[in-house]
Amino acid sequence: MKINILLIACGMIQDEVTLAMKNTGITYDTIWMSSDLHINPDFLRSELQKEIDKNQDYDLILLAYGNCGKGLVGIVSEKTELAILRSEDCIHMLLHKNKKLKSFCGETYFITKGWMQGKKSLKAEYHYAINKYGRKKAGIIMGIMFKNHKSLIMIDTGAYDMEEWVHCGKHLGQVLKLDFFIAQGDVDLLEMFISLKWDHQVVLIFPNHKISADDFGIDCVVTGAVNERE
Repeated sequence: MKINILLIACGMIQDEVTLAMKNTGITYDTIWMSSDLHINPDFLRSELQKEIDKNQDYDLILLAYGNCGKGLVGIVSEKTELAILRSEDCIHMLLHKNKKLKSFCGETYFITKGWMQGKKSLKAEYHYAINKYGRKKAGIIMGIMFKNHKSLIMIDTGAYDMEEWVHCGKHLGQVLKLDFFIAQGDVDLLEMFISLKWDHQVVLIFPNHKISADDFGIDCVVTGAVNERE
């Protein structure tokens, strides 16, 4: 039986989600949420809840988000099932095969095209500082902000031409005095999620059950999942 599905996805990974839909040949009604909502997890939760409440006529809502600073914790759907990826954040979502990911975290700032285009992105913050303080002072301020970081890593997901963004990333790395690297990512998790051929990395949240922090944990008990929906 065909089910009516809505996809709600973060605009930060719009290129990657679009590629996943192209690769799978699957499209859904889609709502793209602003990437700037990540600045405040409470605001992200509130805006997502509004969209879910407005779309209770669907059978299933796919939330293309990770834990995202616990921004999804507490979200509930009255009638429609929700599905989420068991992922800490978008970085893990795109680099889940990278065995060095844990060692990177804490000392590394990750970027993609989507991250660079946000109103509060690293690129935007740097240009704001230049306009307000001048190039030299802006460099000093940004250097202080990122003094605990060692590297700047751009994730190549294959979703767009990297040339322009690599140039921008290298420049920011020089400004921040961070080593610049490119890490190979993929959209495999998103393809699995969209195709509904689910494994343990997807959690199905039943109506009137709130999303919890445990739902994103690697060792947590699955709230409800199936290998494939038809």
